[in-house]
Amino acid sequence: MNVLVSINIPTFNSVKTLKETLESIRQQTYPHIEVVIIDSYSKDGTLEIAKQFGAKIFDADSLALARKVGVDNSSGKYVFLVDSDQTLENNTVERCVKVCEEENYDAVTLFEVSKITINTFAERVIAYDKWLFHSLHDDDPIHGTAIPRFFKAEFMKKIDFLNNPPITFEHSIIHNQIVAMGAHVKFIDSHIYHYETPTFRDVFKKFKRYGYYYVPALKKDANLVFHHSLPRRSYFTLKAFKKPHLLLGLFYIYFVKGIATLTGILCYLKDRALKKT
Repeated sequence: MNVLVSINIPTFNSVKTLKETLESIRQQTYPHIEVVIIDSYSKDGTLEIAKQFGAKIFDADSLALARKVGVDNSSGKYVFLVDSDQTLENNTVERCVKVCEEENYDAVTLFEVSKITINTFAERVIAYDKWLFHSLHDDDPIHGTAIPRFFKAEFMKKIDFLNNPPITFEHSIIHNQIVAMGAHVKFIDSHIYHYETPTFRDVFKKFKRYGYYYVPALKKDANLVFHHSLPRRSYFTLKAFKKPHLLLGLFYIYFVKGIATLTGILCYLKDRALKKT
């Protein structure tokens, strides 16, 4: 197999984690890879790190535009969406290509694992959340939570990124759209590791930002947004009770996310009202 894989990485002041991400890509067993960095005008050493690893570098003002710029400038048969705070097992790309080339799949969902750095309760709860729905292979585009990251480029080039709302549910909307196009998705137990939000205060700040774009996401795909706003169906399985205290923590974190999202929505509506006056 010698098809090219384009790994797209949006960045913004990603100096703390980007080197680790790119090093994990450099160590891949699959050799035919190009790295496409789409940067939103970082002010730290992000671009210097990207240049050290020979990445192609482009600019974008928003995440939606970064997706478009990345896909438009990807030469590969496959596009792999990786975040700047994620790392890959060294055979991940090889396994994804093999699944698509030999088994005729169009996209791949990976088993995402949280990296716990401080060992706070919030980190452990988020890690448990991620373990639960990935261990159940729950990547249904509407009712599940796990999302594919590895795609045939032909599907990604049909996505209208500019009319997708930025940030909130962006990746889930991509997933739903490529399935609607007829893409076949396979879940594989190859790990992709992700640094998580360490405190509930940070969770609140993150989801306040997501809440700001909640209304545009609702207008884009009300059915998907409604179902993804509910507690995950994986919480209501026997497996979820393996660690009851963390399960209770999941409902608490949903409460925090809900209040934060509502705060973000109110900020959005306030800004909209001010623009009309």
